[in-house]
Amino acid sequence: MITKEEVVVDNLDLVFFDTELTGLDTKHEIIEIGFIKAKAKTFEVIAEKQIRIKPERLSEANPESLKIAGYSQREWEGAVSLTEALTDFLTYTDGAMLVGHNLPIDWLFLKKSMDECGLAPNFYYKGLDTFSLAWQKLYGTGVCKRYSLSELAPHFGVSMGKHHRALDDARTTYEVFKKLAAL
Repeated sequence: MITKEEVVVDNLDLVFFDTELTGLDTKHEIIEIGFIKAKAKTFEVIAEKQIRIKPERLSEANPESLKIAGYSQREWEGAVSLTEALTDFLTYTDGAMLVGHNLPIDWLFLKKSMDECGLAPNFYYKGLDTFSLAWQKLYGTGVCKRYSLSELAPHFGVSMGKHHRALDDARTTYEVFKKLAAL
C-alpha cells in the first residue's frame, strides 16, 4: 500500500469497480466484482475483468438482491472463493485509486470482505465517487433527481449494458466519469 507521503494523486492509475451483493445488510456478501483499470491522466484502459464469487451464506441472501444481481447457480458454476477473488482483484489495484458509483457501499463490503479473508488493501486510502462528482457538476440543472447510473448514462449517451452486472456497471461508471471530468 502506498503511503500519504509518497503519493502524487495525479499519477495514480484508476480502478473503476462495482460489486454485486446478496443484500445490503452487513451480514450479506459480495458475489461479483467487475472492474476496469485505466491509466492515470489519459484514462486509457489497461485491463478489465469480471470475477464471480461463490456465496458462502446463500441461505442468508435477500432473494430480491439475488434477482437484481442476476444470480443463478448455473451462471455461477465457475465462481471462485472470496479469498481467490479478492487476491486476484488486488493484483490490479496495487498503488491505484478506486472509483465507484456510490463508492461507500462498495468500499464497505470490499473492506469487510478483505478483513474476513485476512487481506490488506494495496490501493490508495482515498477514492473517487461518481455519484458525488455528478451532484457537484449537475446540481440545479434538473438533469437528475437521484444521480443514479440509470439517469446519468442516458444523459451522457452512455450504453449501460446489463444494469446490475458488476463489469457492465464498472464500464458505465468509467464512461460517466470521463463525461463528468470533461464538464
